[in-house]
Amino acid sequence: MADRPIHDMLQAAALRTRGHMPGHGGLAPFPVGDLYELDTTETDATDDLYSPVHAILEAQEQYAAAAGAKATVFLHNGSTQGIHAMLEAELRDGDTVILPRNAHLSAQAACIIGGLRVSWICLRQTQDGYSYIAEDDVLEALKKTPEAKCLLLTRPDYYGGCIPLERIAREARRRGVRLVVDEAHGAHFPWLNGISSAGDFGADYWVQSVHKTLPGLTGSAVLHASSAAHMKSAMRVIRREQTSSPSFLLLQSVDDSRAYMEERGVRHLEQLAQTLQNVKRSLSEIGYGNPQEAWTKETGYCFDPLHLVIRAPQGGKKLMKQLSELSYDVEMADRNQVVCLYGAGMQPEVVYRLESLLKRVWGFGKDAALFDTLPPIPEAVMPLRVAALSDTEYINYRQAQDRICAQAAGLYPPGIPLVVPGEKISREVIEILGNNTPNDRFGMEGDMMLCVRQ
Repeated sequence: MADRPIHDMLQAAALRTRGHMPGHGGLAPFPVGDLYELDTTETDATDDLYSPVHAILEAQEQYAAAAGAKATVFLHNGSTQGIHAMLEAELRDGDTVILPRNAHLSAQAACIIGGLRVSWICLRQTQDGYSYIAEDDVLEALKKTPEAKCLLLTRPDYYGGCIPLERIAREARRRGVRLVVDEAHGAHFPWLNGISSAGDFGADYWVQSVHKTLPGLTGSAVLHASSAAHMKSAMRVIRREQTSSPSFLLLQSVDDSRAYMEERGVRHLEQLAQTLQNVKRSLSEIGYGNPQEAWTKETGYCFDPLHLVIRAPQGGKKLMKQLSELSYDVEMADRNQVVCLYGAGMQPEVVYRLESLLKRVWGFGKDAALFDTLPPIPEAVMPLRVAALSDTEYINYRQAQDRICAQAAGLYPPGIPLVVPGEKISREVIEILGNNTPNDRFGMEGDMMLCVRQ
């Protein structure tokens, strides 16, 4: 019998407990038939994503109504495609966009493709190392960058943090700046009490990954717009950059996610959120901590209830390994915390199982690990697009000081680049990279960094 290594890998993974995306948790929201039987293409009997007239059009209109958008389009290349569409829809070569330093790497890619200039917002850090964008810093960036035509924000971030948007949206409108929001981790917000979606604050565009916190299949997402005219501009980008052969299975999973939430998902989401709140309250009783409580006070953020952040006395990496050995997989871990992400299709029992496992593995205590203080943003000496498309070479990071970076590099988590294309690699960046293992870094090949060839 022929080997099927990916099938075997997925079968083994399916036996483990998930504390991570996708948000369906391995359970279909509705009965499904043979996926190969359902897989098809554009015919007289189906519809066309890029020129919908019946089923897809109806599904997108129903989703827009649920999300409070004027127009919605289904995506099958994740929120990455939506970020490209948001940034490239109405900006032209040479236009300036304001990006927070924690923006997803796809935002950089969109700027490279579109020839956009970037004005960065620096991050702040709490006393225990949580990196975030301050509301006042965003307002100051709008003031100091009058040439900017667009502002992108990430909300929520990987730890569930949601920056307040009301004042920012009002100031962006006053200055004629497009506000676009990467809400990839917030697809459940339209059905969640207590946290509003970006569209409720007047964002021009916002994108959500249906597969992260709703029962969509991986790669499914939605792009929302505040007007039909905005969506018309975005569709020009989507047609240009997304495959012309969309997966109807992914489109169905987006539609089914909306239908599930309207039929029974809201109540289930409330139960799941309450379960997570109960577990968060119990963390200190079993020797762990909930850092989101302190972060709320320091940052002014609210935090998504589906993100469970656990401060681990044995360290985040150690706890992740301990849980993995017990067949429980988490979303990510940093030096001091483990992050679990639960979706609206997941069962509360999965959360309670984690609580019982935490009681079993506690006792390997140690002092909290030192966190890396974010260095100043390195000096930019070349436009982002020029550096990324230049002739390049790999250099050992230890010998890369003052070389011009050609590919964003940093640490994951939290996925914040220490240096991006066009910036000089500083001594501080090299020191931080040296304090971490290759497995903790992104944008590098082992110890090698991609630099502009001299």
